[in-house]
Amino acid sequence: MSAPRVLITSTFRDSINTNAAIRTYLADGFAEVLGVDAVAVRPLELAPEAVLSLRPDLVIAVGSLVPDDTDLRGLRRAVDTAGGRLALWLHDDPYEFDYAFKAGPLADILFSNDSWSVPHYRHGNVHHLPLAGAPRIHLRGLKPMEARGTALFFCGVAYDNRIDLIRRADALLARHPVAILGSGWPEDIHSATNRRLDALQMADHAANARLTLNIGRDLDIANRRYGLPAATPGPRTFEVALSGSAQLYVVSGLEICTLFEPDEEILLVDSVRDIERAIERAYDDPQSILAIARAAQGRALRDHTYAARARRILDLCGLAGD
Repeated sequence: MSAPRVLITSTFRDSINTNAAIRTYLADGFAEVLGVDAVAVRPLELAPEAVLSLRPDLVIAVGSLVPDDTDLRGLRRAVDTAGGRLALWLHDDPYEFDYAFKAGPLADILFSNDSWSVPHYRHGNVHHLPLAGAPRIHLRGLKPMEARGTALFFCGVAYDNRIDLIRRADALLARHPVAILGSGWPEDIHSATNRRLDALQMADHAANARLTLNIGRDLDIANRRYGLPAATPGPRTFEVALSGSAQLYVVSGLEICTLFEPDEEILLVDSVRDIERAIERAYDDPQSILAIARAAQGRALRDHTYAARARRILDLCGLAGD
């Protein structure tokens, strides 16, 4: 039996798509599973034509349903003509869940990045599928602790919940070599610097840090109907694990415990004092922190790459074969 053919695209135009790289990461994952010749990648603008030409068994559109000027009906018609199936992998749940109604008439199968969003979809074939890490981009060798120049690293947009925690930790962080980066940080937080990093730079910074702080997003775009809280950790959790830094995960729910083993693959924190204790441990017992980083990297390589997600997609679509 020949490998199924898969075409990967996005749910909206690249000109406004800040997460287009996920499409490439997923294509790499499918290529690892099926072989390069079985996988095609196109931006949405070129996808319908490619579907008609290549006639893939499965088309996966990754992204968001928020942009009002995006029309996925042309892609749906092309998939029907080619005799394939269309899957949507929506990666901004629950923050944009008010737009979930758009998915119903479009998708044969739906994947949501967030587990608590899944039961709220009005669709007969919807599944939970977290995002992942991309080894080609995020994987780094494990540096010895003494070779790491940063005690604590964080990079992200300064959402209110992140500002609150970093502001409360500012005096502590000022005593250590830290890198708190991103955009939107207020001037009164002395440990933070407004500097954006690309994916490769982010992985390099994490690899050079004894600890990486993981603070989830707290900003809804369109989540008023149900007000769903986020349940599933974001992709940075898997990316940093591949980069080889032990993570301090600010607890917002217990699903993290199903993805990484607490105290063995990740450290759970809930206060500035927890962060302080972890930094002290990173210098007093660096080998225990290195062991956590090593275990997390191994877990991510085994369970949380885009190749692992590709296998799950194929299985749920009945295309896994032998």
